[in-house]
Amino acid sequence: MRPTLRRALGFVATAPVFPPLRRGLRLLSGPGPSNQSTGVIRLFRAGLVTLVALTTLAAPTVAAAEELTVGVFLPQASFATNAERSAWAERFAGDLTAKANGAFTVKTQLFARREDALAFSGRVDLLVGDGLFALERGGDVIAHATISPGVALYAADAKTVGELAGKAIAAAEAGPAELSFYSNTVLGGELAADKFFGEIKSLKDASAALAAVKSRTVAGAFAPVGHPAAAGLRILAQGGDYPVAVVFIVNKARVEPLRDALLAAITQTPAGPLGSFMQGGGDAFARARGARGTPRVANAPAFLAGGSEARPVAPPIRLKTRGRIPPADVTRTPLARPLLVEPDDV
Repeated sequence: MRPTLRRALGFVATAPVFPPLRRGLRLLSGPGPSNQSTGVIRLFRAGLVTLVALTTLAAPTVAAAEELTVGVFLPQASFATNAERSAWAERFAGDLTAKANGAFTVKTQLFARREDALAFSGRVDLLVGDGLFALERGGDVIAHATISPGVALYAADAKTVGELAGKAIAAAEAGPAELSFYSNTVLGGELAADKFFGEIKSLKDASAALAAVKSRTVAGAFAPVGHPAAAGLRILAQGGDYPVAVVFIVNKARVEPLRDALLAAITQTPAGPLGSFMQGGGDAFARARGARGTPRVANAPAFLAGGSEARPVAPPIRLKTRGRIPPADVTRTPLARPLLVEPDDV
């Protein structure tokens, strides 16, 4: 028998928990099977292997950390390319896992288009997404990015908003919520974007929308103020902070037990071009929730002609009355009587 096996078996046989095995182990570690039954030795070996296997299975195991899948849908964020957005998502997942201190691990699922995010967001546990998409999709918003830029209407050739009437414009993943938001913020509630402009092209992100303006594919585009792709374009109107990124829960059953650890980790994780994350929905998200109504007027000449310096004007005041207003009775008013003497009376 090999010396290593002999020493190992000798250790097990001398341990107090295995006294019944000592005699059998002596058969294995003895000078040879000349005076022993080969069948007994084989049977003992099989029993020893079974015992070691059962002992291994009974040993305590350390539970693996919960793995959370984080979806990423950020069409308005200031990423120049899809590769840059993907790199940010992977880096964010790694940093978030590190800040979790073993409470959970993170993998990401990147969504490039709105329809994909709507169709497959149920496969993720939480989502770092566009604020208006969060309002449409629904979910418990637990954090928001500190960067919330204003939104502007950009153009390459036009100098006033009025020059874009009936013309095609572009916007990133523009759904009804986005168009209402642009109408009530950038356009100050004076114009309904879906009625004033011609075709509204819904492109995959703000970079693509601004590129379409530069190529003259469209006459204008809605995009965040300060977006890198907006260089060289003119701002015709602007307003309204846009909630470019919020974190909201999709799979409550999996996330809720980790909520405290998750919030602590998220608020400590750097977010690059998004700044950082703070707990709660934030002011921009709250204002966006209330900026989805129908604009108050459909035509605003001063706003249309004023260019980027134009500001929304108050709607005309209209008095609501019931019935007819009777004519004024001036017979009892002293000032209504003649003050000069009539010539016939002189």
